[in-house]
Amino acid sequence: MRDVKSEGDLLSLVVRRFSNLEILMSIVDKLEILQENPFKYAREKLKNKLDKYGNPTFSIEVTGDIRILYSVDPKNCVVFIWEIGFHKDVYGRD
Repeated sequence: MRDVKSEGDLLSLVVRRFSNLEILMSIVDKLEILQENPFKYAREKLKNKLDKYGNPTFSIEVTGDIRILYSVDPKNCVVFIWEIGFHKDVYGRD
């Protein structure tokens, strides 16, 4: 896990990890949705999974096999992106 402080740094990491333009655009679309309203798609709350600040962790589907794991600090209006990757890598199982 890397400590990324800016959108540009996050996008650079995503571009290095995913080379398919369609997937990249889908990831960017989901990140924009989370930026606008992180609770709109916060239906998939991960059971017994809190971030290091004690906030619940959520999952949003990018494609059938790619997920973004994130949490939200509602007091400070901060969205934390913890992982962007394939299902088996993000959840540690198939």
